[in-house]
Amino acid sequence: MSRREDRTQRRVVISRQNRPPANGRFARRPGPERRANGGAEGSKGPGPNGAAVRPGGWRGRLPAKLQRPLAWHAPVAGRAVAGAGRAAARAGRTVRDRLRKLTKWLPQTAAGRILAALVAIALFTGATWTTTRSSLLDVDHIQVSGGRVVTPDQAAAGAGLRRGEPMLSVDTARAARRLEHLPWVDTAVVERAFPNTVRVRLTERVAAAVAARPAGGWVLLDGGGRVLAEAADRPGGLPEVIGAGATPAPGTNLTTAAPALDVIAALPVAVRRQVTDATLDGESVMLHTGSREIRIGPATQLPAKVAALSVLLDRVGSRPVAAIDVRVPQAPVVVPTAPTAATSIPAPGRGATAPPSPGKPRD
Repeated sequence: MSRREDRTQRRVVISRQNRPPANGRFARRPGPERRANGGAEGSKGPGPNGAAVRPGGWRGRLPAKLQRPLAWHAPVAGRAVAGAGRAAARAGRTVRDRLRKLTKWLPQTAAGRILAALVAIALFTGATWTTTRSSLLDVDHIQVSGGRVVTPDQAAAGAGLRRGEPMLSVDTARAARRLEHLPWVDTAVVERAFPNTVRVRLTERVAAAVAARPAGGWVLLDGGGRVLAEAADRPGGLPEVIGAGATPAPGTNLTTAAPALDVIAALPVAVRRQVTDATLDGESVMLHTGSREIRIGPATQLPAKVAALSVLLDRVGSRPVAAIDVRVPQAPVVVPTAPTAATSIPAPGRGATAPPSPGKPRD
């Protein structure tokens, strides 16, 4: 190590030598191999007797594993090599220890290994049965929400769910499809909640009209024409669809009633409550509100027809009219009631007899 002053930069520069100096107080002394080889340090050629000569100097007397860069030779390289060696030794020792611990408990004979394999298969089979077929994971609770007409028992029976069956055997998609085949169910969601609960969420349909059955009785229809249920008496507050044909069984659709149902669904709530029936004549629809007749025509341009109908109803008010025709929404027509013939009573005079005055009845 030498020290010199750099006057240009006003600082002292200390330089470190990578190897001991050759001269001076700290000079490296030549070893016997160096003197035998004529002062050539580090010569690796054969010696006088033909034997290989180890590197000269003090490093030549060290064991082979210690002849690596030292910290004072190359500080960074020396520490990196030393650290890498220790880490590799530690990692190798850790892996060896783990393998030794694992193999220590393994059987060393063929019979022992076969017995260990059988035990492992038995444990796996028992764990599989416990998680799939045991009473620890079976259906104990069926929770149904969103149903007002459909009861929880009807929902469980319709979905094919039963208490006591394994949770992993519950097919949620199949159960939801079965529920949607029920007349009142619009959508259904079935979920498993481990360990022992099945949750069912329903969305029910809403009745929009009724239709008379030819054999007697009534059926409820939703807005899409699905037959929801049968009733002996006519439910109140719902318009009747006339002219749609025979009504099918609950759970099927009455497709011929679609034009009338579309018109009823497009009406405002206040007007819909006044409609008593919707009559179909082919594709043409006619509504009745008491003594008034509302001619809608085909179920096309419904927003324009409903807007024209609302304006005419506001203008007519409670005055009696025979019909309101909005088949052409750009030119709606109000048909007044037909005039009735007035009976005239002649005034009393010549040739006329005055009506008798009321009095006591004759005997």
